[in-house]
Amino acid sequence: MNKAKTLLLTIILAASSIAASAQATRHTIEQGVQTSMQQSANHQWREAFATCRNLDALAANDPELQYLVSAERFRLYCRINKNVESKAQLNLMETYARSCNKANVIEEMLMKKAWFAYTHGNHAAATACYREIIDMRTKGKDLNAREQCYKEMIAKAKTENNDIMASLVDKMYKAWSDSIAEIRRAEELTKVNGMYEQARKDIESKGSTISSQRVIIGLLIAVAIGLAAGLAFFVLVMMRNVKYIKRLKKNLKMSELANKQKNECINNISRQLKPSLQALSQGNPTPHVNAINRYLANIETYIRLDQGLGEHLAVGECQLGKLCNAIIDELKPTVAEGVGLSSSVHADTFSTNEETLHTLLHTLLQEIVKDTRVERINLDFKRRNTHTGHLIVTAVGMTMSDDKRNCLFEPFKEIADLTQDDGLTYPICSLMARKLGGEMQIDEEFRRGTRFVIILKE
Repeated sequence: MNKAKTLLLTIILAASSIAASAQATRHTIEQGVQTSMQQSANHQWREAFATCRNLDALAANDPELQYLVSAERFRLYCRINKNVESKAQLNLMETYARSCNKANVIEEMLMKKAWFAYTHGNHAAATACYREIIDMRTKGKDLNAREQCYKEMIAKAKTENNDIMASLVDKMYKAWSDSIAEIRRAEELTKVNGMYEQARKDIESKGSTISSQRVIIGLLIAVAIGLAAGLAFFVLVMMRNVKYIKRLKKNLKMSELANKQKNECINNISRQLKPSLQALSQGNPTPHVNAINRYLANIETYIRLDQGLGEHLAVGECQLGKLCNAIIDELKPTVAEGVGLSSSVHADTFSTNEETLHTLLHTLLQEIVKDTRVERINLDFKRRNTHTGHLIVTAVGMTMSDDKRNCLFEPFKEIADLTQDDGLTYPICSLMARKLGGEMQIDEEFRRGTRFVIILKE
């Protein structure tokens, strides 16, 4: 009995010693890999490969440790553009990873393999690697879990700035979503066909009398109507979702553009203000102080409008003819002699926020009349459908280049003479149009000047 206890104790001590030795070996190899990385960072390539050779003996007979050493060699060969050697090490890494049969090691190997394949133009192989990772993570799970796995991998790739992984997995996810949609539609069709087949059998089994047949036919008609109604509802929901998604994408694109424009403002504000500040230092304060104050006020207005795009404006019936005539009367004293200012808007009414529309038109016309080339300005309104109308401002003689037209509504695009124009008026008008639920465009077909089209929506 004592001998058995002694033997058991000996076995336990031996196992503990072996485990401790294995842990120490792994720690040594990990430290060696770190040493190789430091040597390569100092361009000591020969020393780094020598370090890897020294680690080979320690990693012998342990696939996971052999994988660590091969992975470091793979990194070194990639750094010095040795493609053949890199490929050979990648093959060894795959052998070791699959031999140790650990999911985390296999997944890391597949990530490196996908990167190597993609950078050498083999997109299909890279896609296959990511697909295997997804299959490993979702084995035995349902479609919802697989969809969540795609989303998590895409989010991780974007967080780590891994554009390769983000692009390929996103394409895989879209293709998978389309295929699943087809499968689900096929399942629904099979289900409907089954219902129809069952109804047909019921008709045959209960078709002994005309009265029973009429009852069954009535039921089938009701089912058909219900299915048609359900299909119509499904189509309407799908159309609504598609429209909503398009609107979200458009808003996201506009938000990204607005953030880019704000960054341009921040980056260029020093260069924009420098000429005026130099003029102040040279003893010419008044025009430049006014220009700086006006520029800062316009920046504040632009940012306030941009941040308030999602706010709901109170709307009411607006007498467009009355509004346009009032604005013309306000601006006539500021218009140069010989410049015609007229309105073709009659007793049209439109549901919108009158105060914001008044500010938009007044600001736009104030900017137009500054152009000495303008010969005639006319306001017009055309209703396009039940909920959409175009308020048209035509400035005959106000010509501009195509480059100017293309970026007219984009702020902070160039360094301007603040005493003349800061380039923010038209972008502010565009933001006010968006705040009204519409947008502002230039009619590209009109070439005898410039024609602004304010698209209004009820």
